[in-house]
Amino acid sequence: MTEGTGRRTFLRAAGSIPLALSFGLLVSPFMRFLRPTIRPMDILGPSDQPAALKDVVYTQADFPEPWTCLPFMFEQSYKEYNPEQKEVRKIPGYAVKLPSGDVVAYSRICPHLGCIFNFVKDPDECAKGYNFKPQGPVFACPCHLSVYDIAQGGKVVSGPAPRPPRSFTVKIAGDKITIVSLEAGGIA
Repeated sequence: MTEGTGRRTFLRAAGSIPLALSFGLLVSPFMRFLRPTIRPMDILGPSDQPAALKDVVYTQADFPEPWTCLPFMFEQSYKEYNPEQKEVRKIPGYAVKLPSGDVVAYSRICPHLGCIFNFVKDPDECAKGYNFKPQGPVFACPCHLSVYDIAQGGKVVSGPAPRPPRSFTVKIAGDKITIVSLEAGGIA
C-alpha cells in the first residue's frame, strides 16, 4: 500500500508541475494587462501613476481680490515604453481666488469632449455667448456651451458636460500657494 501511494503521489506531483508552470507564465501577461507600464515579472514595482514635473507656485499677492483668475500650465510625466521612458503632457489650468479667500485650481480641459474652456467673470457676457446667465463668475466652454459654477466646486450648471472639470490639489503654506497634483481621470 505504501508503494502504490508513493507512486500516485509522485505521478500527481509530476503531472501538476507543467500545470503550475503554465499558470505561472500567464501571471506576467495578465499583470501587464492590468498595469501596462510595468516591466515583465515586476509585480511589486513602483506605481505607474503620473507625476508632476514641477509644482506651480503663486503667492497671496498674486490674488489681490476675489475672483482673480490666473492661467497656468501644469506639466505631468507619464510612464511609457519609449526611449525616454516617459511622456510629458502639459495640462492647462486656472487658479481662482474665491470670495471666501480659498484658492482653487481646475484643469481647463472640458470633460465633455476635451475643448479648452474660458473664465467668464461677467454674468451678462455669459448670457450672450453661452445661453445661460449665472449668479457669478463661471467657466464656460465655447464648443458645446457647457457652463461650470466655480463657487459650487465646478458643478455643471448648463450644457452637455457629464461632470465638473478635474481639480488640482492646492497647498497653502504661509504666503505660498502651490499647485501640486491633478485629480486622476480623463475626458468624460
